[in-house]
Amino acid sequence: MRENRKYHRQQGFALVLVLWLVALLTIVAASFSTHSKVETRLTGNAIDALHSRLLAQSGVNRAILELMVSDPQQRWNSNGQIYQIETDQGRVSISIRNSSGLLDLNKAPRDQLVKLLALIEDDIQEREALADRLIDWRDSDVLRYLSGAEDADYHSAGYPYGTAGRDLVSIDELAYVMGFNADRVERLRPYITLYSNTQNVDLRYAPEVLVSLLKGGLETNETLSEVLDYVDSDLADLELGGSGGQAAGADYRVWVEAVSAQGARTQLLVDIDLRSQDDAPYSIRSWHDSL
Repeated sequence: MRENRKYHRQQGFALVLVLWLVALLTIVAASFSTHSKVETRLTGNAIDALHSRLLAQSGVNRAILELMVSDPQQRWNSNGQIYQIETDQGRVSISIRNSSGLLDLNKAPRDQLVKLLALIEDDIQEREALADRLIDWRDSDVLRYLSGAEDADYHSAGYPYGTAGRDLVSIDELAYVMGFNADRVERLRPYITLYSNTQNVDLRYAPEVLVSLLKGGLETNETLSEVLDYVDSDLADLELGGSGGQAAGADYRVWVEAVSAQGARTQLLVDIDLRSQDDAPYSIRSWHDSL
Protein backbone atom coordinates (compact mmCIF):
# COMPACT_ATOMS: atom_id res chain seq x y z
CA MET A 1 0.00 0.00 0.00
CA ARG A 2 2.78 2.42 0.94
CA GLU A 3 4.57 1.66 -2.32
CA ASN A 4 1.36 2.34 -4.29
CA ARG A 5 0.94 5.77 -2.62
CA LYS A 6 4.58 6.56 -3.39
CA TYR A 7 4.06 5.50 -6.99
CA HIS A 8 0.94 7.67 -7.37
CA ARG A 9 2.74 10.68 -5.86
CA GLN A 10 5.52 10.25 -8.39
CA GLN A 11 2.98 10.05 -11.17
CA GLY A 12 1.26 13.20 -9.94
CA PHE A 13 4.57 15.05 -9.75
CA ALA A 14 5.50 13.89 -13.25
CA LEU A 15 2.09 15.04 -14.56
CA VAL A 16 2.49 18.50 -12.97
CA LEU A 17 6.01 18.74 -14.38
CA VAL A 18 4.79 17.78 -17.83
CA LEU A 19 1.99 20.35 -17.64
CA TRP A 20 4.45 23.06 -16.59
CA LEU A 21 6.77 22.09 -19.43
CA VAL A 22 3.89 22.17 -21.93
CA ALA A 23 2.84 25.62 -20.65
CA LEU A 24 6.42 26.87 -20.82
CA LEU A 25 6.87 25.56 -24.36
CA THR A 26 3.56 27.17 -25.36
CA ILE A 27 4.70 30.53 -23.99
CA VAL A 28 8.08 30.20 -25.72
CA ALA A 29 6.41 29.26 -29.01
CA ALA A 30 3.96 32.18 -28.79
CA SER A 31 6.77 34.59 -27.92
CA PHE A 32 8.86 33.30 -30.81
CA SER A 33 5.90 33.64 -33.18
CA THR A 34 5.22 37.22 -32.03
CA HIS A 35 8.91 38.09 -32.25
CA SER A 36 9.08 36.63 -35.76
CA LYS A 37 6.08 38.68 -36.86
CA VAL A 38 7.59 41.86 -35.40
CA GLU A 39 10.94 41.15 -37.05
CA THR A 40 9.22 40.45 -40.35
CA ARG A 41 7.25 43.70 -40.08
CA LEU A 42 10.35 45.71 -39.17
CA THR A 43 12.28 44.15 -42.03
CA GLY A 44 9.43 44.96 -44.42
CA ASN A 45 9.34 48.56 -43.20
CA ALA A 46 13.10 48.87 -43.63
CA ILE A 47 12.94 47.49 -47.16
CA ASP A 48 10.03 49.83 -47.98
CA ALA A 49 11.96 52.81 -46.58
CA LEU A 50 14.94 51.79 -48.71
CA HIS A 51 12.71 51.66 -51.79
CA SER A 52 11.47 55.19 -51.17
CA ARG A 53 15.02 56.45 -50.56
CA LEU A 54 16.26 54.88 -53.79
CA LEU A 55 13.28 56.41 -55.61
CA ALA A 56 14.16 59.82 -54.17
CA GLN A 57 17.80 59.47 -55.19
CA SER A 58 16.70 58.51 -58.69
CA GLY A 59 14.57 61.68 -58.69
CA VAL A 60 17.65 63.77 -57.92
CA ASN A 61 19.49 62.09 -60.79
CA ARG A 62 16.54 62.76 -63.10
CA ALA A 63 16.59 66.45 -62.12
CA ILE A 64 20.31 66.65 -62.89
CA LEU A 65 19.71 65.08 -66.30
CA GLU A 66 16.98 67.62 -67.00
CA LEU A 67 19.33 70.44 -66.03
CA MET A 68 21.80 69.16 -68.62
CA VAL A 69 19.27 69.54 -71.45
CA SER A 70 20.52 72.37 -73.66
CA ASP A 71 17.25 73.12 -75.48
CA PRO A 72 15.35 75.65 -73.32
CA GLN A 73 12.07 74.52 -74.87
CA GLN A 74 12.58 70.95 -73.62
CA ARG A 75 14.42 71.66 -70.42
CA TRP A 76 12.41 71.55 -67.19
CA ASN A 77 11.52 74.91 -65.65
CA SER A 78 13.67 76.08 -62.75
CA ASN A 79 10.99 78.14 -61.03
CA GLY A 80 9.88 75.47 -58.56
CA GLN A 81 7.29 73.84 -60.82
CA ILE A 82 6.54 70.34 -59.60
CA TYR A 83 6.90 67.42 -62.02
CA GLN A 84 5.47 64.02 -61.10
CA ILE A 85 6.64 60.63 -62.31
CA GLU A 86 4.64 57.47 -61.67
CA THR A 87 6.44 54.11 -61.59
CA ASP A 88 5.63 50.57 -60.51
CA GLN A 89 7.75 51.23 -57.41
CA GLY A 90 5.91 54.40 -56.42
CA ARG A 91 5.49 58.11 -57.17
CA VAL A 92 8.27 60.70 -57.43
CA SER A 93 7.64 64.47 -57.29
CA ILE A 94 10.49 66.73 -58.41
CA SER A 95 11.00 70.47 -58.51
CA ILE A 96 13.99 72.54 -59.60
CA ARG A 97 14.53 76.10 -58.45
CA ASN A 98 17.35 78.38 -59.48
CA SER A 99 19.12 79.49 -56.31
CA SER A 100 18.82 83.12 -57.42
CA GLY A 101 15.19 82.83 -56.27
CA LEU A 102 16.22 82.09 -52.68
CA LEU A 103 17.54 84.45 -49.99
CA ASP A 104 21.31 84.11 -49.54
CA LEU A 105 22.05 84.17 -45.80
CA ASN A 106 25.64 85.22 -46.42
CA LYS A 107 24.72 88.20 -48.60
CA ALA A 108 21.24 89.31 -47.60
CA PRO A 109 20.94 92.81 -46.11
CA ARG A 110 19.35 93.36 -42.72
CA ASP A 111 15.96 94.53 -44.00
CA GLN A 112 15.47 91.39 -46.08
CA LEU A 113 16.50 89.16 -43.17
CA VAL A 114 13.96 90.89 -40.94
CA LYS A 115 11.21 90.23 -43.49
CA LEU A 116 12.24 86.58 -43.92
CA LEU A 117 12.22 85.97 -40.16
CA ALA A 118 8.46 86.64 -40.06
CA LEU A 119 8.29 82.92 -40.86
CA ILE A 120 9.52 82.04 -37.37
CA GLU A 121 8.86 85.07 -35.19
CA ASP A 122 5.82 87.32 -34.78
CA ASP A 123 7.45 90.10 -32.79
CA ILE A 124 9.19 92.67 -35.00
CA GLN A 125 11.76 93.57 -32.33
CA GLU A 126 12.74 89.93 -31.90
CA ARG A 127 13.02 89.55 -35.69
CA GLU A 128 15.36 92.54 -35.75
CA ALA A 129 17.41 91.01 -32.93
CA LEU A 130 17.70 87.69 -34.80
CA ALA A 131 18.80 89.51 -37.96
CA ASP A 132 21.42 91.48 -35.99
CA ARG A 133 22.76 88.30 -34.39
CA LEU A 134 23.07 86.61 -37.76
CA ILE A 135 24.99 89.58 -39.18
CA ASP A 136 27.27 89.63 -36.11
CA TRP A 137 27.83 85.88 -36.54
CA ARG A 138 29.04 86.20 -40.11
CA ASP A 139 31.07 89.46 -39.90
CA SER A 140 34.69 89.45 -38.75
CA ASP A 141 34.67 92.54 -36.55
CA VAL A 142 33.90 92.81 -32.83
CA LEU A 143 31.40 95.63 -33.21
CA ARG A 144 27.96 94.53 -32.07
CA TYR A 145 24.81 95.50 -33.93
CA LEU A 146 22.15 97.23 -31.83
CA SER A 147 20.42 93.99 -30.80
CA GLY A 148 23.14 91.61 -31.97
CA ALA A 149 25.59 89.34 -30.16
CA GLU A 150 29.37 89.06 -30.32
CA ASP A 151 31.73 86.62 -28.59
CA ALA A 152 31.36 88.16 -25.12
CA ASP A 153 27.57 87.89 -25.33
CA TYR A 154 27.75 84.20 -26.25
CA HIS A 155 30.13 83.46 -23.39
CA SER A 156 28.08 85.38 -20.84
CA ALA A 157 24.98 83.50 -22.00
CA GLY A 158 26.72 80.16 -21.38
CA TYR A 159 27.52 79.18 -24.94
CA PRO A 160 30.80 77.21 -25.28
CA TYR A 161 31.66 79.14 -28.47
CA GLY A 162 31.62 82.61 -29.97
CA THR A 163 30.68 83.96 -33.37
CA ALA A 164 32.15 82.42 -36.52
CA GLY A 165 33.47 85.66 -38.00
CA ARG A 166 32.93 84.31 -41.53
CA ASP A 167 30.19 83.29 -43.91
CA LEU A 168 28.03 80.33 -42.97
CA VAL A 169 29.32 77.11 -44.52
CA SER A 170 26.04 75.21 -44.19
CA ILE A 171 22.44 76.07 -43.52
CA ASP A 172 22.53 73.81 -40.46
CA GLU A 173 25.12 76.17 -38.95
CA LEU A 174 22.34 78.73 -38.53
CA ALA A 175 21.06 76.70 -35.55
CA TYR A 176 24.19 77.77 -33.60
CA VAL A 177 23.39 81.48 -33.92
CA MET A 178 21.89 82.88 -30.71
CA GLY A 179 18.09 82.79 -30.89
CA PHE A 180 17.90 80.12 -33.58
CA ASN A 181 17.41 76.37 -33.21
CA ALA A 182 17.00 73.30 -35.41
CA ASP A 183 13.22 73.69 -35.69
CA ARG A 184 13.51 77.30 -36.83
CA VAL A 185 16.16 76.36 -39.36
CA GLU A 186 13.88 73.70 -40.86
CA ARG A 187 11.07 76.24 -41.27
CA LEU A 188 13.40 78.65 -43.04
CA ARG A 189 15.25 76.10 -45.15
CA PRO A 190 12.94 76.06 -48.23
CA TYR A 191 13.51 79.80 -48.72
CA ILE A 192 17.22 80.27 -48.02
CA THR A 193 20.50 79.42 -49.67
CA LEU A 194 24.22 80.07 -49.35
CA TYR A 195 24.99 79.88 -53.04
CA SER A 196 23.28 82.66 -55.00
CA ASN A 197 26.17 85.00 -54.12
CA THR A 198 24.01 88.09 -54.42
CA GLN A 199 22.05 90.39 -52.15
CA ASN A 200 19.13 90.35 -54.55
CA VAL A 201 16.42 87.72 -54.87
CA ASP A 202 15.25 87.09 -58.43
CA LEU A 203 11.50 87.12 -57.81
CA ARG A 204 10.83 85.25 -61.06
CA TYR A 205 12.27 82.11 -59.47
CA ALA A 206 11.30 82.72 -55.84
CA PRO A 207 8.65 80.75 -53.91
CA GLU A 208 5.42 82.72 -53.66
CA VAL A 209 5.71 82.93 -49.88
CA LEU A 210 9.14 84.53 -50.16
CA VAL A 211 7.91 86.95 -52.83
CA SER A 212 5.08 88.03 -50.55
CA LEU A 213 7.40 88.42 -47.57
CA LEU A 214 9.92 90.55 -49.42
CA LYS A 215 7.17 92.70 -50.87
CA GLY A 216 5.55 93.00 -47.46
CA GLY A 217 2.22 91.73 -48.71
CA LEU A 218 1.69 88.69 -46.50
CA GLU A 219 0.69 88.66 -42.86
CA THR A 220 2.73 86.56 -40.45
CA ASN A 221 -0.06 84.10 -39.62
CA GLU A 222 -0.71 83.50 -43.32
CA THR A 223 2.98 82.90 -43.89
CA LEU A 224 3.26 80.36 -41.11
CA SER A 225 0.31 78.50 -42.58
CA GLU A 226 1.65 78.50 -46.12
CA VAL A 227 5.16 77.38 -45.23
CA LEU A 228 3.77 74.00 -44.19
CA ASP A 229 2.42 73.54 -47.72
CA TYR A 230 5.59 74.79 -49.45
CA VAL A 231 6.05 72.09 -52.06
CA ASP A 232 2.38 71.21 -52.49
CA SER A 233 1.30 74.74 -53.36
CA ASP A 234 0.20 75.44 -56.89
CA LEU A 235 1.69 78.89 -56.39
CA ALA A 236 5.17 77.42 -56.87
CA ASP A 237 4.53 77.27 -60.61
CA LEU A 238 4.97 80.93 -61.54
CA GLU A 239 4.15 82.40 -64.93
CA LEU A 240 7.42 83.65 -66.43
CA GLY A 241 6.39 84.81 -69.86
CA GLY A 242 8.83 83.80 -72.58
CA SER A 243 11.71 82.89 -70.27
CA GLY A 244 10.55 79.27 -69.99
CA GLY A 245 11.43 79.31 -66.31
CA GLN A 246 15.17 79.37 -66.98
CA ALA A 247 17.79 81.45 -65.19
CA ALA A 248 21.42 82.22 -65.86
CA GLY A 249 22.72 81.18 -62.43
CA ALA A 250 24.56 77.87 -62.20
CA ASP A 251 23.31 76.87 -58.73
CA TYR A 252 20.02 75.05 -58.29
CA ARG A 253 17.90 73.73 -55.44
CA VAL A 254 16.32 70.36 -56.19
CA TRP A 255 13.43 69.14 -54.06
CA VAL A 256 12.32 65.52 -54.36
CA GLU A 257 9.59 63.61 -52.59
CA ALA A 258 9.28 59.88 -53.21
CA VAL A 259 6.38 57.73 -51.99
CA SER A 260 6.83 54.00 -52.40
CA ALA A 261 4.03 51.69 -53.51
CA GLN A 262 3.63 50.65 -49.84
CA GLY A 263 3.50 54.25 -48.58
CA ALA A 264 7.02 54.96 -47.29
CA ARG A 265 8.00 58.59 -47.88
CA THR A 266 11.40 60.26 -48.40
CA GLN A 267 12.07 63.94 -49.04
CA LEU A 268 15.39 65.38 -50.17
CA LEU A 269 16.68 68.93 -50.65
CA VAL A 270 19.83 69.01 -52.75
CA ASP A 271 21.87 72.02 -53.84
CA ILE A 272 23.63 71.46 -57.18
CA ASP A 273 26.33 73.51 -58.90
CA LEU A 274 26.39 73.06 -62.68
CA ARG A 275 29.82 74.63 -63.09
CA SER A 276 32.27 72.01 -64.34
CA GLN A 277 34.97 71.02 -61.88
CA ASP A 278 37.74 68.50 -62.51
CA ASP A 279 35.99 67.15 -65.63
CA ALA A 280 32.76 66.62 -63.63
CA PRO A 281 29.73 68.34 -65.20
CA TYR A 282 28.25 69.23 -61.80
CA SER A 283 28.89 69.04 -58.05
CA ILE A 284 26.65 68.49 -55.04
CA ARG A 285 26.95 71.44 -52.65
CA SER A 286 24.61 70.10 -49.97
CA TRP A 287 22.31 67.12 -49.41
CA HIS A 288 19.56 67.28 -46.81
CA ASP A 289 16.87 64.84 -45.74
CA SER A 290 13.81 67.04 -45.28
CA LEU A 291 11.61 66.01 -42.39
